[in-house]
Amino acid sequence: MEAEFGAFLLGNTAGDVQSITGQPRLETHFYSLSDLQHSPAAGRLLSAYPELSDPALLSPPHAAFLSGYLVHLVWDQIWAEDIFIPLYRDAEFWPDRVARYVHHNALRIHLDRESYDSLDRARLVRLLDGVTPARWLPFVADVALEDWRDWLVEQLVDPDRVQTAAVFSERMKTPVSALEEIVDVMARGDYADVPDLAPALAQYEDRGLTESGLVLLRYWGVGPRLVPTASEVVHRVRGES
Repeated sequence: MEAEFGAFLLGNTAGDVQSITGQPRLETHFYSLSDLQHSPAAGRLLSAYPELSDPALLSPPHAAFLSGYLVHLVWDQIWAEDIFIPLYRDAEFWPDRVARYVHHNALRIHLDRESYDSLDRARLVRLLDGVTPARWLPFVADVALEDWRDWLVEQLVDPDRVQTAAVFSERMKTPVSALEEIVDVMARGDYADVPDLAPALAQYEDRGLTESGLVLLRYWGVGPRLVPTASEVVHRVRGES
């Protein structure tokens, strides 16, 4: 149904609500870059909040929202594993830390713009406008999710209000022009600063589609359920003690 699809779309982006709330990344993404291999972020979310682990016990829009959120976590973690860490953070060909992060965020801006151009923006605005969170995340207030929804809608309505580059510029304390110069090269198809970037992005897309599909099937009980394991619960308890 359209209403549930709108909730799914909000959930699929809501991991980045930290841009509004200022929360640490671990609180919204459930993994750290130093602990990627412990367990998938989606499982860690449900370990932390088991009341969310059965979609049959949630309202349809709430379950759709959580499904989108889990998919966001899958893609985000794969990006860290396949793109950010090997090609930017740990790659030895970068001259310094600033270059690594400027080029990484320029890539994100470029891909964001490519995706934006393919969107049915009027439909997305209509879908998102109809979504009203109701205590959907124990760790994010409804008002923050509403603000996030409205911020997305503003950028969908008016391309001139898209703030991806501005957000990264502010976060890095780097001029927008430094990012835009690299984005322009990428848009022309002349970018060659990262060896094997194209196959890495293709692998990321393949893994994301496969693993997010599997997470949804497990969350909805098609196959082994996506539920907290004993080791994950022990890890969480020890981390809190």
